[in-house]
Amino acid sequence: MTGLDSMNKETRITREIFIYSLIFMAALLLRLTLLGRTPLVDSEAAWAFQAWQIHLGEHIPIGSQVGYLAFTEILFSLFGGSDFLARFWPALIGGLIIWVPFLLRNRLGQIPALILAAGLAFDPALTSVSRIAASAIPALVFLLLAAAAFDTGKMRWLAIFLGLGLFSGPAFWLGSLLLILTVFVSSLLGLFDLRSYTRNRSAIFRNEKGQLAKIFEIFMVPLVLIFLVGSFFLRNFQGLSAWIGSVPEFLTSLIQFDGFLALRLLINLFVSNPLILVFGSSGFISAWRKDDQIGKISSIWFGLSLLILLIIPGRQAVDLIWLVFPLWVAAARELIRVYQLAKDFWGVYAIAGFVGVLIVLNWLTFTGMVFQGENPKAVLLQMGLIAASLALVILSMTIAASEWGWPVSLKGLGLGSGALLMTYVLSALVQGSYLRQADPRSLWSDGSGAGQTRLLQESIYDASITYTGRGEAIQGVVLGSWDILRWELRGLEGLEYQESLDSEDLPPVIITSGIDYFLVDQEMYRGQDFVLETRPGWDGIIPADWISWIAFRSGPVEKEDIILWIRNDIYSGY
Repeated sequence: MTGLDSMNKETRITREIFIYSLIFMAALLLRLTLLGRTPLVDSEAAWAFQAWQIHLGEHIPIGSQVGYLAFTEILFSLFGGSDFLARFWPALIGGLIIWVPFLLRNRLGQIPALILAAGLAFDPALTSVSRIAASAIPALVFLLLAAAAFDTGKMRWLAIFLGLGLFSGPAFWLGSLLLILTVFVSSLLGLFDLRSYTRNRSAIFRNEKGQLAKIFEIFMVPLVLIFLVGSFFLRNFQGLSAWIGSVPEFLTSLIQFDGFLALRLLINLFVSNPLILVFGSSGFISAWRKDDQIGKISSIWFGLSLLILLIIPGRQAVDLIWLVFPLWVAAARELIRVYQLAKDFWGVYAIAGFVGVLIVLNWLTFTGMVFQGENPKAVLLQMGLIAASLALVILSMTIAASEWGWPVSLKGLGLGSGALLMTYVLSALVQGSYLRQADPRSLWSDGSGAGQTRLLQESIYDASITYTGRGEAIQGVVLGSWDILRWELRGLEGLEYQESLDSEDLPPVIITSGIDYFLVDQEMYRGQDFVLETRPGWDGIIPADWISWIAFRSGPVEKEDIILWIRNDIYSGY
């Protein structure tokens, strides 16, 4: 290689790194913005409160998500507990996923890898799930980074990513199962030689005079890092064995129904990101037609993952993140192929604009059905208008193809539909990550949404100041055990969690569930109800008004109430 070629290559790599860095910062910004705006839901609060207990030095059983607990506990020790910090670790790791295409750019191609990185940064599913405390995102990211490190022969990084992945909970084993199945099926189909591939990647350990010394040199730093994380940085050594608990948790998910139906999984897949579903599916077909190895392996990964998720009873909405990466790989390559179908000229953009306008009109027609109520004739008319517009697209493409050829028509169709679908993706991103975060109508909720726990906390603090002069000094009893309350009211050391209340006991503050109001002497206390959490208010897979749900994530919501009882004498002077 000449000096000029070397300099050009270094310049190109520097520009690439700069672009990837911009994408990474955008990904982080999307995941961190308004991260603590909504209160934690019960599943998040359980993990956050466990990290808080570890921070306080309490001796408790350590959960299987050792990585989340270790790093979140460090954040609590440095900055104090908050909803933002409780969600910070998954959000931070979620942004790292854009470096997977960077590591695989030589295999994927420079431009497809950049498109893939941007897609992963702005994907609604990946962004939304990254903003959930103790989510499966670290397992996905560390597994993908480990696979990319192995493919590029970076064994030290492979060890680090695998170690952190092992501390990421049962989702890591699900992802490992999907990846291993993909590798073996692809090898059986002759897409690549697994034995030769593995031998080439592990060549670094062979032909070395000091082989053991070489292995020790490569893995010493990763092992030290893994030891530090597993021991909570030398403060709690339970984590070194606690991660093993993720194995039975994963095995349980294979046989125990979690309440999330397979059909709901398919609906969420279509509604969350139709862009990658359309172009990814087209990319899978093109890969098999054109004998594209990467596209074929991606299609096998997607097909096997979808099949496994439909089969296992313990599936959850967030498990769709395992389908996003192979879909984006195929979609990125397909978008490049569509763009290269024909040269750019006014005819291509005229077709694209025409397709875009018709898609917008069809969407307005579709959402307009919400206002038709029970009028079946009006709904039928709307459906007829959509069918007519689709026929108009086909007719216009046929006319354009007769003049300029089908590649021009298909490119115009791809550009127009891609631009509008990308607009939908950005809308779904905002809706799922910000407007609907911690809402039971969200695609990524675990079935519960946030309530009025912060308002409850403020009310207790006001009563405490009135009664004691300090905001956190009041005594009280909570009749029940809710992780949400334990987390939200963690600063109130005077609260005790009990199953029953002594008839002679009259604490200043009592909290009960909405149906246990009779446990409190209402002559001695005044009560105010608060929403603890919300749940979907429909019995079926999706609400009866499914158009409103798809377009606006609208639907009925059920509320679980709790009651804050404050003794009458506290506010007797008011």
